[in-house]
Amino acid sequence: MKYFTTIFTVQLTSMTVKYSQDFAQRANLCKSKRCKECGLFLNQLPIFDEQKISNVFWVGLSAVQFQDDEEMQPLSPLTRSGALIHSIEAPYLDKISFYKTNIVKCVPLKEDKIRYPVEHEMEKCFPNFELELSELKPTTVFLLGKQVATFVLKKLSHAIPEFSQDFNYEPIKIGEVNFVPVHHPSFILVYKRKYIDSYIQNIQKLFMKQQSVSKYKHRVVINECEFVCV
Repeated sequence: MKYFTTIFTVQLTSMTVKYSQDFAQRANLCKSKRCKECGLFLNQLPIFDEQKISNVFWVGLSAVQFQDDEEMQPLSPLTRSGALIHSIEAPYLDKISFYKTNIVKCVPLKEDKIRYPVEHEMEKCFPNFELELSELKPTTVFLLGKQVATFVLKKLSHAIPEFSQDFNYEPIKIGEVNFVPVHHPSFILVYKRKYIDSYIQNIQKLFMKQQSVSKYKHRVVINECEFVCV
């Protein structure tokens, strides 16, 4: 049987990368509820951010539950944690491309209440995160909270560092990507509220250090389409 694979060339200000249709197809597969790797697909449609080449990733644990009339987005600004993340990135939206995701794309529920995902649910959804990394090519990935940082770094065969109590976070270089374990925004909002400014400034300082901001624009232009017959 013949089939076609579409490959897009995505043009940024200073670089051209190949963007395969595989990622879009997998995201659409999940969104259509045909992803049945675990039972969580029954709770709510899996949630993905806009698919774009991104300098900085924010990685949470799992999706939250949305009302039917709400826009579904990972780490949504409708949530307290998402609103804090938005305030961190807002001054740089014209210079840095951000992408938000969760390890578990669906909503874990117990008796109609949100719960933490269990490890096998995280394991089942991890290939989606790996595909996001390979296709969207971030240089800096913020791992939000101890559970996310521990799981991801363990999967990448790296030791788990202690969280900086003064918010001076250190990146961990794995391949071409800087992974940065940071406190979860909800922890800051509940337990360290008087240190919010320090939290924000240290994260902004870190991703500004990691990026050559002038080389990138937020706009992605698809300028070529190549069909390959297999």
